[in-house]
Amino acid sequence: MLQDKNKSSYSKPPKFSGLSKTGVIAAVVGATVMGFTNPPRDEYVNYASNKLASEIKGSVCKESKVPDFLKDFTGELVESCEKLIKSQRTTIKELMDNATKRQNLILFSVYTTEFRGRRYQTIGAVGNFLTFPPEKIE
Repeated sequence: MLQDKNKSSYSKPPKFSGLSKTGVIAAVVGATVMGFTNPPRDEYVNYASNKLASEIKGSVCKESKVPDFLKDFTGELVESCEKLIKSQRTTIKELMDNATKRQNLILFSVYTTEFRGRRYQTIGAVGNFLTFPPEKIE
């Protein structure tokens, strides 16, 4: 009787034979959860506009070092500046929406916003956002 040497000498199991059904099920469930919790564009626009408004408040609407007798006046200016930014929330949201491109990769999204000579990239996944430091656009 002839024997095939390749079949009888093969003793190693395939590489992925140890992958359990539980692991596969967990991976599928995890991917499904990520897909359903991938934040939509409007959530990103709210996130980005809030960050921009905070950045503007922090850089523009702050009290400078002025003499004591002008403190009341600068306090009113800061308050007016903050009210102005709050009243322009719709405009800021539209600005962020127009400046943003979204790549929906089902499990997560990559948002790219180009604003004032800078490119901001943000990953949205599991209902959260992670923004990377901006790059200068040339």
